[in-house]
Order: sequence, then structure tokens, then C-alpha cells
Amino acid sequence: FLEKLTTLTPKESEVFKLYLEGKSAKEIVALLGFSENALKYHNKNIYSKLGVASRKELLMYAALMKQDAERTEEA
Repeated sequence: FLEKLTTLTPKESEVFKLYLEGKSAKEIVALLGFSENALKYHNKNIYSKLGVASRKELLMYAALMKQDAERTEEA
């Protein structure tokens, strides 16, 4: 999963980062000035590149990454 993050385009990385920050789809659309269809397009590409099937699965991985990063900071 982590190695695949490097395959994301800059815009896809930006969307992924906002999901990591806990933003909702509506918030991401507003922040990036996307249409909902543009966000769906980016989501589809992110899911495909990262090998996940849904936003729920993506957010699960994001939560695990966040926990791992917090543990690393504490050490």
C-alpha cells in the first residue's frame, strides 16, 4: 500500500491527504473547487492505484497510517 502511494498524481495525492486529515467528500469538493464528478474520477484512480475497493477501505488504511505515524513520533 505505502509503495503504491508514489504512483498517485499530485492532485490524487492532495485528495488522499485531505482524506487522511478527516475531510469529507463535500469538504474536499469545496476546498479543491472540484465538481462531485471530478472527485469521483480522482477517487476511482486512487482506489485503482492503491488496490482498494471503496472509500471505507481507503479510510481504514489511512487510519492505520495515521496510527503508525503517531507511534513513530512517540518513539
